[in-house]
Amino acid sequence: MPSKLRTWLQLFRAPNLFTVPGDPLAGYVLAAFGAFESDVFYAVGASVCFYAAGLLDNDLADLAEDRAERPNRPLPSGAASPRTVVIVAAVLLGIGFFLAGKLGATALTISAALVVAVGLYNHATKHLPVIGALNMGACRGLSVLLGAAAAPHGNLLWRLIAARRLDPLLTACGLVTIFIAAVTHLARFETKAKSPPHAKWLPALALLAGAALFLTQVRTAAFWSTAAIFTVAVLSACAIATRLARDSSAPVPPLIGQLIRILLLVQTAFCAAAGTIESSLCAALLLIAWPVSRAVSKRFYAS
Repeated sequence: MPSKLRTWLQLFRAPNLFTVPGDPLAGYVLAAFGAFESDVFYAVGASVCFYAAGLLDNDLADLAEDRAERPNRPLPSGAASPRTVVIVAAVLLGIGFFLAGKLGATALTISAALVVAVGLYNHATKHLPVIGALNMGACRGLSVLLGAAAAPHGNLLWRLIAARRLDPLLTACGLVTIFIAAVTHLARFETKAKSPPHAKWLPALALLAGAALFLTQVRTAAFWSTAAIFTVAVLSACAIATRLARDSSAPVPPLIGQLIRILLLVQTAFCAAAGTIESSLCAALLLIAWPVSRAVSKRFYAS
């Protein structure tokens, strides 16, 4: 693989990119009640652009720290220049807002909130114990909402939420937010000698609680298949927590990557819950992405 291509795939956290389209895709499916139209691709494209730009901004913000603790990464090693990274991040932001603009004012508002949340995390809240983790979780939750804004009635999104017509969507946003917040909290200890017990189990517990609540809101024949997917996700998170609890020397960064990949199972469950042919196809694609992301993670770090 050419070194430049590898550098940029590393900057974009190639394994994690597979988890990004599923957020807006799940949000769209839940808001559209299983329907599927081409506008969802605008939301997916915008979400990927915002995520990628956020990663570049994160590396720029961490450049001084990475020079001391992670000198082999693309920016501190000189494999990528800060100027080029800034330009690419700006272009990605521009493309993201252009795509969101195709969906209307609601999508643009959510996109603006998402970009602000990313900037706050990278430059202000990252090192704050609880606020920083919730900030990162909110970035992924807003990505789910961005997909919902692409639904045929996206302009009515807030009214439908207020009328409790989209409770499963709100639960999905909350689950993604809290789960990623818990994973982010654990990631704070990836350069430490050990992590506290609560941090090891928090992702699994957050996932279990969120999945249980979501399942109470599933009203389709796909209840049992959705429950089965959630079960695999929760058991996978528990297996990671158990490994961390039993082996204090277990490297945390690869396990953070595994936890982030569990998000693909969660997104699969959200799509499957809609119970339509289109949503089932979306679920199948996300499920296929899980082992693919795992294979890519063997060549690129995810955290």
